[in-house]
Amino acid sequence: MIKKLKIFFKKHEKSLLIISFVYLIGVCAYMIIHRSWFSPDQFFAFAIFGALLAGRIKMFLFDWIPFLLFFFGYEFLRGIVPHINSNVHILTMIRIDRFIFGTVPTIKLQQLFYNPNHLQWYDYFLVTCYIAYFVMPMLVGYYFWIKDRAFFKKFSLAFVLLAYACFITFIIFPAMPPWMASGQGYLPPIEEVTGHVMAHFLPSQLSLPTVYQLVSADPVAAFPSLHAAVPTLIFLFLFKKYKKRALLFLPYLFGVWIAVIYLGEHYFTDVLFGAIYATTVFLLVNHWSFIKKKLKVLFSSLAIS
Repeated sequence: MIKKLKIFFKKHEKSLLIISFVYLIGVCAYMIIHRSWFSPDQFFAFAIFGALLAGRIKMFLFDWIPFLLFFFGYEFLRGIVPHINSNVHILTMIRIDRFIFGTVPTIKLQQLFYNPNHLQWYDYFLVTCYIAYFVMPMLVGYYFWIKDRAFFKKFSLAFVLLAYACFITFIIFPAMPPWMASGQGYLPPIEEVTGHVMAHFLPSQLSLPTVYQLVSADPVAAFPSLHAAVPTLIFLFLFKKYKKRALLFLPYLFGVWIAVIYLGEHYFTDVLFGAIYATTVFLLVNHWSFIKKKLKVLFSSLAIS
């Protein structure tokens, strides 16, 4: 029986991998339209069935468990940031945004485009981009894992390094997001667009168990924007592997960048530095051998002098 299953999986490997990926896309879409924030641990639980369907369950557990444990470590640790450094920065990002644009983009965008009585297509698109952030790296990672395990491992390493690089920054430079600054009187009122739009999604809201119920949030982790950094990292890896075809990902990338500003979650400055962090990590992971060689030459020359 086991031998027959192995033969079956080998014979239909490509089709089964495609089916497993389509299955996960369907689960993700179902969760989002039912107003559920699809967390990585929930994704992992569903992905196990996809890996089982594809006949790669042992390989999946071996490759994904270390990746997710490191990421969950970051998620648990970020809750301690407010207890380490309570010197929250408020005006720095406001001043930079005003220096660049003459105003804070969140305020201007909501004044121009948001009408709570008449929601537009872009309201739904931007909110969907925003909430899809929580599952997009897992979904793309799963696709990389199907196509190329070595490439997936490089991507997962970069993802974890990016998360911890941002975590260190959150400790050194805790920063207040626009919605909180508005609530404390530093900015004009900012509308809570996300909740209003999600109220128009399907009425039945799913509530699945998640380890995130045990995680403390860090409300002053706005700089840099991980919401901007993660899609940027995904795009860079997609472009490295698929070149021009990766341009199809740009509407989502730009959608997230605009969404976090429009929804009042981040300043333009946060988004800009999120993209810089992602690019730096991408270059570091993909050119580490070259960087290490140059550093050796540099340290050798310093030692001689």
